Amino acid sequence: MVTDRFFAIIGAGAVGRSLAAALGARGARVAAVASRRLESARETAALANCPFATTDAAEAARRASAVALCVPDDAVATVCSEIADGSGFKPGDVALHFSGALSSHALAAAQAAGACVLSFHPVQTFARPDADAFRGVACVLEGDDAGIAFGTELAVFLGAGAATIRAEDKALYHAALCVACNYLVTLADLGAGLLARAGLAEPTLPALLPLLRGAVENLARVGLPAALTGPISRGDLATVRAHLAALGEQAPSLLPLYRTVGTATVAIALRKGSIAEEQAAELRKLLDGTEGAE
Repeated sequence: MVTDRFFAIIGAGAVGRSLAAALGARGARVAAVASRRLESARETAALANCPFATTDAAEAARRASAVALCVPDDAVATVCSEIADGSGFKPGDVALHFSGALSSHALAAAQAAGACVLSFHPVQTFARPDADAFRGVACVLEGDDAGIAFGTELAVFLGAGAATIRAEDKALYHAALCVACNYLVTLADLGAGLLARAGLAEPTLPALLPLLRGAVENLARVGLPAALTGPISRGDLATVRAHLAALGEQAPSLLPLYRTVGTATVAIALRKGSIAEEQAAELRKLLDGTEGAE
């Protein structure tokens, strides 16, 4: 059980701080926090009412039976090995990391010492310490059987949901999150830039934010594909044709992106049922540049 274990949190970044706050608020026993900076470790430990902060990750791990590595992706395997070399893992322990891209294989040194291993990735962004940061969030788990069992209990304890994934699918899983979240920021940046070219005064992002919020709210309210709106959803060839012409004149470097995303949007509109196959075919020809070709 989660409440039967003593936790060590390794890393005092946004994820480590939120985990400390969430565990502390729910009465879990956090025995130690380690960070490269002692001050950061102490601040994070305070969030969990934890009595011990250190710069020695192995020392922190030796005080615990569940070792949470909340460190950058490129440091997970190295820190895990350092802890193992310092006798920080013992049989029956749980070692978990919070990387979306890495599998539990990054914890091989802990597994070799007899610990069960787990990749525990909340589908969430962390900006500040928040005891409720995990509430309602999907936590995607991958690891050995004992690790998965512990991860499922931990997700429930934190008020989250749990789903499992295979190690070989972690890269595709993380790519999905990157496309949906990180590239949304990229698209907003490109949209803001086009608004500026169209003559709107800077900053242009505030003009887009209500539109973006509305799209996210529609996704939450009606889901996919019903949340799709816009000219492709309506089968409005004239508007799409005007978009292509304007981009060709003023932002030609964005034409490939518009065509690619537009073609994917045609498929969503078909699933929604807002356009017929004939309209979809015309939109595809327009977007791939073959409209009017013999």
